[in-house]
Amino acid sequence: MEPMASQDIALAGRFFQESGANKRRSRTTARGQDLDQATVEAFTRRLCNLLDTEDFFGRHAALSNPEKIERLFLASPEDKTQSDFNCAVSPKVRLQVPLLFQAVAGVMEEKSGSIIQSAAEINGEGFGRALLYSGRIILVIKSLRAGFPFPFTSQEKAIRYGVSCVEEGLTFLEKYNHMTALHGSFSLEG
Repeated sequence: MEPMASQDIALAGRFFQESGANKRRSRTTARGQDLDQATVEAFTRRLCNLLDTEDFFGRHAALSNPEKIERLFLASPEDKTQSDFNCAVSPKVRLQVPLLFQAVAGVMEEKSGSIIQSAAEINGEGFGRALLYSGRIILVIKSLRAGFPFPFTSQEKAIRYGVSCVEEGLTFLEKYNHMTALHGSFSLEG
C-alpha cells in the first residue's frame, strides 16, 4: 500500500473516533431520533423567513412560526391523497420542495460559515432532484420519485427531514475538510 493511502486511512479512522466523542444538546422525538434543538430552531426560523418572503402583502405576519408553517407550507391530507391517486404533484408540493432545501442551505451556511447553494426541481409527475453544494462539493443529493417524501402534512416530519439533511451535509463537509486539510482539495480527484 502506498504511504499516502495508508496515511489517509489513518486520518479517516481518527476522524470517526473524534466525531463520536462530540455530544450535542438534543431532544428525543417520537421515533427515538435525537435532534439538535439549536438546529431545529434555526431550521424553523429559516423556513418561516422564506415563507415571509412569499407573503408579499404581509397577510400572515401576525401568525406564530408553527402557525405559519401549518398554513403556508404543509399540505392538507386532501392534497396528499390527490397526489397519491392520480400520480400528479399538487401545487403545494411544488412549493414545498425548493423552500425546504433553501432553508436547509441557509442553516448549513450559518453553522459552517461556507456559502451553500441549493438547486431543487420537481416535475408534474413528482420526479426530480435536490442538490446542496458548496463550490464544487456536492454535500447533499436527494432523488425525488413520485414526490416522496413530499408532501409533508406534519410539521414534525418536515422538521425532522430538514434537520437530517442539515446534519448529513455538515457531516460530509467536516469529513471533506478534514480529509483535504493535509493535501488540499485536489488530492481527492482522479
